[in-house]
Amino acid sequence: MFRPGTDETNVQYEDVLCNFCRRPWDPDDPTRPLIEGHHGSHLCGECLSLAYRAIVFEGRNDRVAGQPCTMCLEERDDEAWRSPEFAEACVCRRCVKQSSTALEKDKDYAWKRPIA
Repeated sequence: MFRPGTDETNVQYEDVLCNFCRRPWDPDDPTRPLIEGHHGSHLCGECLSLAYRAIVFEGRNDRVAGQPCTMCLEERDDEAWRSPEFAEACVCRRCVKQSSTALEKDKDYAWKRPIA
């Protein structure tokens, strides 16, 4: 997501926010990577780690019928993780897995998927 009032013709790094925690992206901080979904949705590495642990290790499912995944915009039947701060932000298991794979391959960041 983008900070309210962002000039879409001149987006700055600090205008890019994680949809799940609303913290701004800092491209110079290798511990806080950000992955982009559809239509300007974003998921930071910290929230991705929380989602991964909840879905993969805890078997949690915060999915609400009728609410699409914030990242892929699809309403899926698989598990989902919902932001504890912003209930409208949820990410499906497929997006968690795809985002984890993408961030692990990104040489600019040292992000690794959580281990049990």
